[in-house]
Amino acid sequence: MQDRPESFAEALRSAIDARGLSLDRITDHLAQRGVSVSSATLSYWRSGRSEPGRRSSLAALPHLETVLGLPAGSLAATLPSTRERTPRHAVRGLDALWPEQPHSAVLGRLDTSWDTHLTRVSVHDVMQIGPDRRQVRLTVRQAMRARTDGPDRRVVMHSQDDLDAGLPEIRPLRGCTLGRVEQDPEAGVVGAELVFFRPLRRGETVIVTYDVISASPGPREHEYTRRLRLPMREYLLEVAFDSSALPESIAAITEGREQPISLDGDRRAHLVHTDTAPGTTGIRWSWPRD
Repeated sequence: MQDRPESFAEALRSAIDARGLSLDRITDHLAQRGVSVSSATLSYWRSGRSEPGRRSSLAALPHLETVLGLPAGSLAATLPSTRERTPRHAVRGLDALWPEQPHSAVLGRLDTSWDTHLTRVSVHDVMQIGPDRRQVRLTVRQAMRARTDGPDRRVVMHSQDDLDAGLPEIRPLRGCTLGRVEQDPEAGVVGAELVFFRPLRRGETVIVTYDVISASPGPREHEYTRRLRLPMREYLLEVAFDSSALPESIAAITEGREQPISLDGDRRAHLVHTDTAPGTTGIRWSWPRD
């Protein structure tokens, strides 16, 4: 975790107090520079009721910094929208993301209240396939930023189509401890709360890493997909195959569209998405017929 950055309202309030100018006087100074910002708008910004978001407001910030005697870019740097440019999309409900009844039932028994308050910065999935063509483990690293004060956990869920294999174990490796675990063995679904070491403050980041250890023998699957509820700066998926069990064909799948891909020199298939929109993406493979 990193130290809490100063909010825009806090930075503006401190600068105004240090400069000793009234809001009307600041407005006059801006007007002399050809910039129109009302004292009411400045009051909203100072109190935290709103933040600059429109293009005209963002264009006024360099002039406001000059009037207040601040270093160039210091106010703009406190805005979440300038720290992280993520396209805006309608947030899908969990029931839309996981419409299957067993999946929604498992999620309903976990605390998902902070889910939309965590901006997804990046996710890196590494799936390992063993010599018996079965899943061995999945290692997941997620970097997130708090959009508000208070988030203390991230809920994760994994499912498998091979119902003959036992459910995997979710094992935290970094940045969290294991909270409540819920599962539905008959549906091949397991979910868990990854609890941070302390609640986050607005703007703080956290990195969590965990393993999903398959039971022995592991599930025999033909694809791995991730359902993305929110936009994400970067999503990276790797599927690593054993040298004695290489697939016949591999394809990247995104929202139902397939594109053939190849193994690299380490016998891994991968896909990378940047500034990705919500949806479903993953890798599908087929085995040679023996």
